[in-house]
Amino acid sequence: MGGALLLRRSRTSSASPTPAQASAPAEPSPLPRGGEPERAALDQHEAQAGCGFADQGFGVYERWRPLPLGKLLVPPAHAIRSDGGYDLLIHFHGAEPVRKVLAPRGMDLVIAGVDVGTRSSEYARAIEGGSWDALLQAIDREVESASGSVGARVRRLVLSSWSAGSGAIGRIIERGSSHVDALILLDSLYGSYMPGQTSLAQGQLAPYVALANAAARGAPVFYLTHTDIPTSGYASTKEAATFLLRELGATPIAVTSSGDEAPSAAPGAPGDRAAEAGDALRLTRMYDGGSLYVRGYAGAGPGEHCAQLRLLPAILAEHVLPALRR
Repeated sequence: MGGALLLRRSRTSSASPTPAQASAPAEPSPLPRGGEPERAALDQHEAQAGCGFADQGFGVYERWRPLPLGKLLVPPAHAIRSDGGYDLLIHFHGAEPVRKVLAPRGMDLVIAGVDVGTRSSEYARAIEGGSWDALLQAIDREVESASGSVGARVRRLVLSSWSAGSGAIGRIIERGSSHVDALILLDSLYGSYMPGQTSLAQGQLAPYVALANAAARGAPVFYLTHTDIPTSGYASTKEAATFLLRELGATPIAVTSSGDEAPSAAPGAPGDRAAEAGDALRLTRMYDGGSLYVRGYAGAGPGEHCAQLRLLPAILAEHVLPALRR
């Protein structure tokens, strides 16, 4: 799952090479294809369509702070409650694009980004054993050190992933060791076929179905997006989303071409993500029920896959943060 079509910028022979930096961020994730990693370059149109993220700096955040697993952005001290409580977003796969789309918006969130590879199995292994608890403890310590808030602790926990990052999410929710206040999967929920079949069997994706059921009843927010990207040997994000809705007895609404649009920009957000991404965020179907939101987007290429990350600011501003702060 979450194979590897690595994203590279094409260079002409006359272009001057840019010196490599030891701390240079990784480019956005590989496109999931299944099987062994496959590498290919993006053409210019695809890069412009969704995989180029403008860097507007760190906003109110000073810098990335290293963690034993991943890295951390800590907002100004006023975002931490007097009792040390804070709202935390942990995102798996694509830390730099997430920093670029979120940091300038100043949402008073502590943001952790975790990049450990290009396959879902690598993310699953990364939080095995005591690694997940150790990560949460390390974040508490770093927030306390950065903000001066004695006894800093997570008050609300939001998990998000893109592409292969769902490998970590799956392990976390299977263990049930942490209360999750919101879950965001950006083109990131896949499934396994039964031997000799090309469909998911009833009972699969059980932890996600349980969370979706709870969200449909108004419990913690569950926001799921998918593209039309096909996969080989396992269920695509579109197939997984369709299966999940079917398990709930829910039916999505088709969005006609006259009504296609990306979710509205976060209040005060610079620029317009739909314009930045071109046709890479063309909505084709949707479902809203309680606190469960499913959005399907057209497109089957890396541009459309990358563009899903642009949805994160609006999802947080319009759905997750209002629910957390009621």
